[in-house]
Amino acid sequence: MEGSQDNLACTPPEIRELAKNTVANLLPIKSSGEYKKQYEKFERWCNENKIEAISENVLLGYFELQRRKYKASTLWTIYSMLRSCLNINKNIDISKYNKLQAFLKRASQHYTPRKSKILEEDNINKFIQVADDKTYLAMKVILIMGYNGACRREELTNMSVDDVEYRADSIVVVIPKTKNYVPRTFLITDENWIDLIKKYANLRPKNITNRRFFLTYRNGYCISSPIGINMMGKVPKTIAAFLKLQDPELFTGHCFRRSSATHIANSGGDLLTIKRLGGWKSSSVAESYVEASLQNKIDVAKMFAQQKDVELPQCTISTASEPEININATRSNTVCDITNSEGLTVTSNHNSKVNINIYNHCTFQQPMSN
Repeated sequence: MEGSQDNLACTPPEIRELAKNTVANLLPIKSSGEYKKQYEKFERWCNENKIEAISENVLLGYFELQRRKYKASTLWTIYSMLRSCLNINKNIDISKYNKLQAFLKRASQHYTPRKSKILEEDNINKFIQVADDKTYLAMKVILIMGYNGACRREELTNMSVDDVEYRADSIVVVIPKTKNYVPRTFLITDENWIDLIKKYANLRPKNITNRRFFLTYRNGYCISSPIGINMMGKVPKTIAAFLKLQDPELFTGHCFRRSSATHIANSGGDLLTIKRLGGWKSSSVAESYVEASLQNKIDVAKMFAQQKDVELPQCTISTASEPEININATRSNTVCDITNSEGLTVTSNHNSKVNINIYNHCTFQQPMSN
């Protein structure tokens, strides 16, 4: 730290100010307030306990106290925020504290995060077909957009009319601002769904200055007030309640995103397809949908089933000069070896498979003529 202070003293004042302003902007803009809040909380704890130097033992003691109050996922969030703040403000890299990371991993054992329930494909089709447009048209369009684009609730909330392009046989939707800063594009090609989106878009009030796509919908009319993020997050719950699904409160704002990725995985979509759909950079997140896929589990079960002994169809092996020899083959370790048999032909039932392995140490001799 002493060397750092010396280097700082040798830096011109205008450069120091420029560096200070740059460092201040290193935290995520959207959640910088939460980062600062957690850092200030940690500093108060250090002052109350008269801690002058921050070490791994200090962090272990602090997180042990936090463990008694918060769940494992929250501990990792606090760790991430403090890691950034301590690195920026104190030049301390706590990512090198192996004992601390081991402690957090141990605290995560046997912890299962609660995830939003998903809407099955039948649920989605039923709601779109049965629900009354006069009351639920906006929710239908939100569902269609959220499901097709694996959208977060904030992405749906911030969707602009400029992000939606109407073509002859499809609708192209662009999501320019995402959580991980990776723009995404998706298409809607179902004719009925396209008609519902156009029907809702045509209800937009004239001369409105607000560019938000989703406006408040009441009794068949749109008003100029946009749908807020909290109301957007309640749409899956309302849909689940309409369909009388179990525990509708467990259908959260993340429902559309999880439903979309899960359905792609169940349809045989690979890891790259799922990552592109949701804009995930991390493979581990996308892999979780593949691992949980029902279709994936069925495919694995079929692989095991194929290993069982099964009776193969009857096949006939004959040579050009001798009578046919019938062999009833079953899957086993027995191998039928044939060598030096010119003009060998194999005939069998439709879609059957015959494997003939030839080894030099064993021969098949044809019967001698009388």
